[in-house]
Amino acid sequence: MCREGYDIMNAMKTRHLSFAVFLLAARAMPLSSGDYQAKTVAVQPVESYPARVTVEQVTVAVDPYANDGKSRTAFDVKDLNSKGYFPAHVIIKNASGNHLALRTRNIVLVSPKGQEYYTTPATLVVQDVVGSTSTKSGSPLLDFTSKELTNLSIEPGTVVNGFVFFYTPEPKKNLFAGSKLHIPSIRDETAQKDLGPFDVSLDPALPAAEIRKK
Repeated sequence: MCREGYDIMNAMKTRHLSFAVFLLAARAMPLSSGDYQAKTVAVQPVESYPARVTVEQVTVAVDPYANDGKSRTAFDVKDLNSKGYFPAHVIIKNASGNHLALRTRNIVLVSPKGQEYYTTPATLVVQDVVGSTSTKSGSPLLDFTSKELTNLSIEPGTVVNGFVFFYTPEPKKNLFAGSKLHIPSIRDETAQKDLGPFDVSLDPALPAAEIRKK
Protein backbone atom coordinates (compact mmCIF):
# COMPACT_ATOMS: atom_id res chain seq x y z
CA MET A 1 0.00 0.00 0.00
CA CYS A 2 1.27 3.45 -0.88
CA ARG A 3 2.05 5.98 1.80
CA GLU A 4 -0.84 8.22 0.74
CA GLY A 5 -3.40 5.38 1.03
CA TYR A 6 -2.01 4.41 4.44
CA ASP A 7 -2.38 7.99 5.69
CA ILE A 8 -5.98 8.18 4.46
CA MET A 9 -6.92 4.93 6.24
CA ASN A 10 -5.29 6.13 9.46
CA ALA A 11 -7.19 9.40 9.25
CA MET A 12 -10.48 7.56 8.76
CA LYS A 13 -9.81 5.28 11.75
CA THR A 14 -8.96 8.31 13.88
CA ARG A 15 -12.21 10.04 12.92
CA HIS A 16 -14.25 6.91 13.65
CA LEU A 17 -12.56 6.49 17.03
CA SER A 18 -13.09 10.14 17.91
CA PHE A 19 -16.77 9.88 17.00
CA ALA A 20 -17.19 6.77 19.16
CA VAL A 21 -15.52 8.50 22.10
CA PHE A 22 -17.80 11.49 21.57
CA LEU A 23 -20.91 9.28 21.68
CA LEU A 24 -19.78 7.60 24.88
CA ALA A 25 -19.01 10.94 26.47
CA ALA A 26 -22.36 12.34 25.42
CA ARG A 27 -24.15 9.40 27.03
CA ALA A 28 -22.22 9.91 30.25
CA MET A 29 -22.92 13.63 30.47
CA PRO A 30 -25.50 14.56 33.12
CA LEU A 31 -28.80 15.95 31.93
CA SER A 32 -28.80 19.73 32.23
CA SER A 33 -31.69 21.78 33.58
CA GLY A 34 -32.32 23.12 30.10
CA ASP A 35 -32.80 19.59 28.72
CA TYR A 36 -35.16 18.51 31.50
CA GLN A 37 -38.87 19.37 31.47
CA ALA A 38 -40.67 19.29 34.82
CA LYS A 39 -44.13 17.76 34.50
CA THR A 40 -47.30 18.22 36.50
CA VAL A 41 -48.93 15.12 37.98
CA ALA A 42 -52.69 15.44 38.36
CA VAL A 43 -54.22 14.17 41.59
CA GLN A 44 -57.61 12.53 41.08
CA PRO A 45 -60.30 12.04 43.75
CA VAL A 46 -58.95 9.36 46.08
CA GLU A 47 -62.02 7.17 45.45
CA SER A 48 -61.08 6.89 41.77
CA TYR A 49 -57.85 4.96 42.44
CA PRO A 50 -58.36 1.17 42.23
CA ALA A 51 -55.56 0.42 44.71
CA ARG A 52 -56.66 1.91 48.02
CA VAL A 53 -57.60 1.05 51.59
CA THR A 54 -59.46 2.97 54.32
CA VAL A 55 -58.87 2.78 58.07
CA GLU A 56 -60.94 4.96 60.41
CA GLN A 57 -61.78 7.68 57.85
CA VAL A 58 -58.23 7.79 56.49
CA THR A 59 -57.78 6.51 52.94
CA VAL A 60 -54.45 5.62 51.38
CA ALA A 61 -54.42 5.16 47.60
CA VAL A 62 -51.44 4.13 45.48
CA ASP A 63 -50.86 4.64 41.78
CA PRO A 64 -47.92 2.41 40.73
CA TYR A 65 -45.75 3.57 37.82
CA ALA A 66 -44.77 0.14 36.55
CA ASN A 67 -43.01 0.95 33.26
CA ASP A 68 -40.83 3.55 31.58
CA GLY A 69 -43.71 5.00 29.59
CA LYS A 70 -45.89 5.80 32.56
CA SER A 71 -42.97 7.02 34.66
CA ARG A 72 -42.06 9.49 31.93
CA THR A 73 -45.48 11.13 32.30
CA ALA A 74 -44.33 12.23 35.76
CA PHE A 75 -40.55 12.53 35.36
CA ASP A 76 -38.67 13.52 32.19
CA VAL A 77 -36.46 10.41 32.24
CA LYS A 78 -36.96 7.88 29.46
CA ASP A 79 -35.64 4.79 31.24
CA LEU A 80 -36.37 5.20 34.96
CA ASN A 81 -37.84 1.70 35.43
CA SER A 82 -35.29 0.09 33.12
CA LYS A 83 -32.61 1.37 35.47
CA GLY A 84 -34.31 -0.34 38.40
CA TYR A 85 -36.33 2.51 39.97
CA PHE A 86 -40.08 2.06 40.33
CA PRO A 87 -42.06 5.14 41.45
CA ALA A 88 -45.34 4.86 43.36
CA HIS A 89 -47.66 7.84 43.74
CA VAL A 90 -49.22 7.80 47.22
CA ILE A 91 -52.39 9.80 47.89
CA ILE A 92 -53.75 10.15 51.44
CA LYS A 93 -57.16 11.59 52.33
CA ASN A 94 -57.92 12.57 55.90
CA ALA A 95 -61.71 12.57 56.16
CA SER A 96 -61.57 12.69 59.93
CA GLY A 97 -61.72 15.75 62.13
CA ASN A 98 -58.32 15.03 63.65
CA HIS A 99 -54.79 16.12 62.87
CA LEU A 100 -52.57 13.32 61.54
CA ALA A 101 -48.82 12.85 61.18
CA LEU A 102 -47.16 10.71 58.51
CA ARG A 103 -43.67 9.29 58.90
CA THR A 104 -42.36 7.83 55.66
CA ARG A 105 -39.30 6.03 57.06
CA ASN A 106 -41.14 2.76 57.63
CA ILE A 107 -43.04 2.60 54.33
CA VAL A 108 -42.13 -0.63 52.54
CA LEU A 109 -43.09 -2.55 49.43
CA VAL A 110 -43.80 -6.20 50.22
CA SER A 111 -43.37 -8.69 47.36
CA PRO A 112 -45.57 -11.79 46.88
CA LYS A 113 -42.77 -13.83 48.52
CA GLY A 114 -42.62 -11.52 51.53
CA GLN A 115 -39.45 -9.67 50.54
CA GLU A 116 -39.43 -6.08 51.78
CA TYR A 117 -38.15 -3.14 49.73
CA TYR A 118 -37.51 0.12 51.54
CA THR A 119 -37.82 3.45 49.78
CA THR A 120 -34.87 5.10 48.05
CA PRO A 121 -34.52 8.88 48.59
CA ALA A 122 -35.24 10.95 45.49
CA THR A 123 -31.80 12.56 45.75
CA LEU A 124 -30.09 9.20 45.30
CA VAL A 125 -32.40 8.27 42.42
CA VAL A 126 -31.49 11.43 40.53
CA GLN A 127 -27.78 11.06 41.17
CA ASP A 128 -27.81 7.48 39.90
CA VAL A 129 -30.14 7.88 36.92
CA VAL A 130 -29.51 11.43 35.76
CA GLY A 131 -26.10 12.22 37.23
CA SER A 132 -27.11 15.77 38.13
CA THR A 133 -26.85 17.49 41.51
CA SER A 134 -27.98 20.93 40.36
CA THR A 135 -30.68 22.55 42.49
CA LYS A 136 -31.53 25.23 39.94
CA SER A 137 -35.16 25.88 39.10
CA GLY A 138 -36.42 23.22 36.70
CA SER A 139 -33.55 20.82 37.43
CA PRO A 140 -34.19 17.05 37.70
CA LEU A 141 -33.13 17.07 41.36
CA LEU A 142 -35.54 19.84 42.28
CA ASP A 143 -38.38 18.17 40.36
CA PHE A 144 -37.89 14.74 41.93
CA THR A 145 -37.47 16.04 45.48
CA SER A 146 -40.44 18.42 45.22
CA LYS A 147 -42.67 15.48 44.23
CA GLU A 148 -41.30 13.13 46.89
CA LEU A 149 -43.53 12.02 49.77
CA THR A 150 -41.95 13.23 52.99
CA ASN A 151 -42.80 13.36 56.67
CA LEU A 152 -45.72 15.73 57.02
CA SER A 153 -48.80 16.76 58.97
CA ILE A 154 -52.21 16.07 57.46
CA GLU A 155 -54.87 18.57 58.40
CA PRO A 156 -58.51 17.48 58.89
CA GLY A 157 -60.43 17.22 55.62
CA THR A 158 -57.35 17.50 53.39
CA VAL A 159 -55.54 15.38 50.82
CA VAL A 160 -51.77 15.04 50.55
CA ASN A 161 -49.71 13.20 47.97
CA GLY A 162 -46.19 12.39 46.86
CA PHE A 163 -43.95 9.78 45.27
CA VAL A 164 -41.88 7.07 46.86
CA PHE A 165 -39.23 5.14 44.91
CA PHE A 166 -38.26 1.49 45.15
CA TYR A 167 -35.14 -0.07 43.64
CA THR A 168 -34.65 -3.54 42.23
CA PRO A 169 -31.55 -5.04 40.56
CA GLU A 170 -33.93 -6.99 38.31
CA PRO A 171 -35.77 -4.26 36.41
CA LYS A 172 -37.11 -6.60 33.71
CA LYS A 173 -39.52 -7.98 36.30
CA ASN A 174 -42.42 -5.81 37.38
CA LEU A 175 -41.59 -5.02 40.99
CA PHE A 176 -45.20 -4.02 41.70
CA ALA A 177 -46.96 -7.14 40.36
CA GLY A 178 -48.46 -9.11 43.23
CA SER A 179 -46.95 -6.69 45.77
CA LYS A 180 -48.50 -4.43 48.38
CA LEU A 181 -47.51 -1.08 49.83
CA HIS A 182 -47.29 -1.30 53.61
CA ILE A 183 -47.59 1.71 55.91
CA PRO A 184 -47.32 0.44 59.50
CA SER A 185 -49.23 3.38 60.94
CA ILE A 186 -50.30 6.97 60.60
CA ARG A 187 -50.32 8.90 63.85
CA ASP A 188 -53.56 10.52 65.02
CA GLU A 189 -52.12 13.48 66.90
CA THR A 190 -55.48 14.61 68.24
CA ALA A 191 -56.50 11.25 69.73
CA GLN A 192 -52.88 10.33 70.52
CA LYS A 193 -53.07 6.91 68.88
CA ASP A 194 -51.74 5.08 65.82
CA LEU A 195 -54.02 4.24 62.91
CA GLY A 196 -53.31 1.28 60.69
CA PRO A 197 -51.65 -0.69 59.38
CA PHE A 198 -52.45 0.32 55.81
CA ASP A 199 -51.80 -2.52 53.35
CA VAL A 200 -52.58 -1.57 49.75
CA SER A 201 -52.56 -4.34 47.15
CA LEU A 202 -51.21 -2.89 43.88
CA ASP A 203 -52.59 -5.43 41.38
CA PRO A 204 -55.97 -3.65 41.01
CA ALA A 205 -54.08 -0.63 39.62
CA LEU A 206 -51.96 -2.61 37.13
CA PRO A 207 -52.85 -3.59 33.56
CA ALA A 208 -53.09 -7.34 33.03
CA ALA A 209 -49.92 -7.31 30.91
CA GLU A 210 -47.94 -5.81 33.79
CA ILE A 211 -49.26 -8.32 36.32
CA ARG A 212 -47.96 -11.17 34.14
CA LYS A 213 -44.39 -9.81 34.45
CA LYS A 214 -44.02 -10.79 38.13
